Amino acid sequence: MERSTKMVETALSLLTFASWVYWLVAWWHVRAFFRSRPELPDDFTPPVSILKPVKGLDAQAYENFISFCQQDYPDFELVFGVADPADPAIPVIKRLQQDCPQRDIRLIVTPVIGTNRKASTLHTLALEARHNTLVVSDSDIRVTPEYLRRVVAPLANERIGLVTCLYRGEAALSLTARLEALHMGVTFLPSVLIARKFLDMRFALGATLALRRDTLARIGGFAAVTDYLADDYQVGTRVAALGLKVYLSDYIVRSVLGATTFRDQWDREVRWIRCARVSRPMEFPGMLLTFTTPLATVFALVSGFSAEGQHVLVVSLLLRWLVAWRVTHYTNDRESRRWLLLLPIRDMLSALVWCAGAMGRKVTWRGESFLVTRDGRLKPLRRSQRRGLPALLEKGIRSLDGLLRRCYHIHEFTEEEDCILRLALAKSGKEITLSDGTTIHRGDYVGELHLWNERVPPMPPEGPNLAWALAFQRQMERSLQCLATYVEAEPRFRHVKAFRGDLAFGSGDEFDQLASAARHWGFDLLDHRSPHGLTGRFVDFWHRVYRWGLIWAFNPGSLNSKRLSRLRPGEFWISRRKLLERYGTRQRGSYRDHQPIMEDLPTC
Repeated sequence: MERSTKMVETALSLLTFASWVYWLVAWWHVRAFFRSRPELPDDFTPPVSILKPVKGLDAQAYENFISFCQQDYPDFELVFGVADPADPAIPVIKRLQQDCPQRDIRLIVTPVIGTNRKASTLHTLALEARHNTLVVSDSDIRVTPEYLRRVVAPLANERIGLVTCLYRGEAALSLTARLEALHMGVTFLPSVLIARKFLDMRFALGATLALRRDTLARIGGFAAVTDYLADDYQVGTRVAALGLKVYLSDYIVRSVLGATTFRDQWDREVRWIRCARVSRPMEFPGMLLTFTTPLATVFALVSGFSAEGQHVLVVSLLLRWLVAWRVTHYTNDRESRRWLLLLPIRDMLSALVWCAGAMGRKVTWRGESFLVTRDGRLKPLRRSQRRGLPALLEKGIRSLDGLLRRCYHIHEFTEEEDCILRLALAKSGKEITLSDGTTIHRGDYVGELHLWNERVPPMPPEGPNLAWALAFQRQMERSLQCLATYVEAEPRFRHVKAFRGDLAFGSGDEFDQLASAARHWGFDLLDHRSPHGLTGRFVDFWHRVYRWGLIWAFNPGSLNSKRLSRLRPGEFWISRRKLLERYGTRQRGSYRDHQPIMEDLPTC
């Protein structure tokens, strides 16, 4: 026991010493960055479109917005975007239009095309922008009149593809806001400069993005990042992948915090840290070096507050305060300097946030909850709003679904998080010839496909929209690619000639719509004939009840008021040959993406 304690003490002391070195290096690079300001051309002032995605009212929103109207710049427009026609920021933007009639200010209600609402809004704003130089800025940012000149000037160099800015907190009116300002000003900002120096500047900060329209088009526009949590990081890394430079401006924008709550701050910082974990996973453990105070505190505790432990703790506190004091001097960060006594609390909180970020994948963003996939994509987190008996019924249906999957050996065949299909091996109960000539005899083994209900994108109550269609199309095509890869490698499916599944749909024109969607993915869709005889009709009725229950429990939006009596089953089939030709590893690179399908595809 004593030996293991000694080993822990040694490891902690080494980590603490390394963190001292880290902050001394950070001090040096912050000083060097702000003392060596490069000369920028004064005469490079192309017309600019400032894009402002907005959701809800931030603290001092009007003052933030009007600071962009007061730019010392010859020609620019200000384009605001909201996704909700009833957004409370709309009256503030209209007041801004009235107060600044000399400025070109537009407000656009944008459609949602992805899970990242900000990137979705930016996609529409970029299409609507009149100028070829685009500047993106968050809604809580406030700037001074020289801002636009400073961030646009580096784009005079054709090798620079993107300009981004550091930020600091301002107007912190609550304890949690002051702690957040400290994090921005004396922890995050120096860490960005360290990453710029040693880890290559291949990322961007969402407080400001300035780029040319053609550069944005080359990376696929904002539409390419509408499903990612870290849209700013994605834009930065994709621009860098073009061989263009991501330039960090020495202009610091101000993030107006107001009176934040602990819950809001915690959710925001956990989102940031989980964003960092999925965006730069190899560098995530290195963030331990920023936790000087927590490391020294744990070392003091493990050593039983020995003289050595106390000395390490005191040196750590003094070093953090000294470096933070100097950093606020270089950045003129008066807000953080006012609250430096809170820095040990801030550092302990940062360590807790890092631990929370290292575990779990849930994030909360502007009141909405999501899951973050391994590649950084966002998936809406569905929470049941049912209470009482409906909640118990939903739980029962989900439990029954899990039990039946085990009974019929329905299994997951891939770890790919975008896959929405499960698979089982069964015998065909009918004779059938598919459109490509493949013949299935009664008793032949076929692969049975089942929707992975928990992963199917939730359909909006008003019916399928573009965002839902794009998400479902992407996941279905990825699922079929994973299925083809599995079938090629799995001996049990070597002699399986076809794959089938059941789908529930309404009557009328919906069958024709589903047939079109099935052909889009290479399936044959067959209407299911009602069985004859009392027993057959009895079994068919309970099959309908079960399908309706699954849709109600997992994806109620896709019911769209369908009655049980109108819910008809259908079968979709695809031959092994067509599956491998279309989705196999050899054909995947040449297969073109299709246009999104908007038909109603309910869960079954």
